[in-house]
Amino acid sequence: DLERFKLLFDPSELPEEDVSFDALYSFTKEDREGVFEPLIEGTGTRAQAADSVEAPEPEDAPVEDAEPEKTPEELGFEKGYQEGLVQGREQGLAKGEAEGYEKGFAKGEAEGLEKGEAQGIAKGEAEGLEKGMEEGRQNAQAEVREEAGQVLEPLRQSLETADQLLNRMLKRYETQIIELVYKIAEKAVLAKLETDDEAVRHTIMDALSHLVAPEEITLSVSAEDYEYVEMIKDEFFEAVRSLKHVAVNSDTMMPRGGCRIESSAATISTDPESKLAMVYDAIVKAGRP
Repeated sequence: DLERFKLLFDPSELPEEDVSFDALYSFTKEDREGVFEPLIEGTGTRAQAADSVEAPEPEDAPVEDAEPEKTPEELGFEKGYQEGLVQGREQGLAKGEAEGYEKGFAKGEAEGLEKGEAQGIAKGEAEGLEKGMEEGRQNAQAEVREEAGQVLEPLRQSLETADQLLNRMLKRYETQIIELVYKIAEKAVLAKLETDDEAVRHTIMDALSHLVAPEEITLSVSAEDYEYVEMIKDEFFEAVRSLKHVAVNSDTMMPRGGCRIESSAATISTDPESKLAMVYDAIVKAGRP
């Protein structure tokens, strides 16, 4: 290769023979450095140098023929094809949309019916259960009331019968019952008087309340109550502000717990036994027709 390049750029090296040689190309220094120097220095290949220089197109290269004009038949075909394509696409889209809607509607309707039926069954079961339980409670309450009435009716009749028997017994034995109550009360009062000194004080206070503004009184009590009454007579002045003088006498005829009060206006005699007898007489009189 080096010898061939020398022949191109150094004609003095040519043989003495009569050779006519004209360089095909004329390169400048820059062109040599850019294209041929790498080949000479061994840093490139001839293939690289050849690739870097575009080869001129051969004169005998085939020339592409111009596209022939389309005939009216071809133009009509293309136009019909395009219009048919558009129309077919629109019709297909409409048909597909309709078919898709019908299928979707049918599927949605079926699923909706299935789901609605399931929900309806569940709701119906719940409502039916609740309604059944309510009716069951009402029926049970009615049965309980009926059974209770069957049990209570004889009891009510028995109570009415017992009340009637009690009323008849009270009417028949009323006097004996009152006498028995009186005897029991009398014994209770006497027992109280034997053990309670304050019984006479209550009797005296009750008698004083029936006098109108007494100033001087004479108080007669039993021998058993005399010392106790002398000891508490100052309480009488506190209870009756009009009192100025109280004389206490011992009376052997006075029952224990009783007293007799004499003033310038009236005389009052009372004792627990007499009060109990008065209550007994009032009850007997009230029970008589």
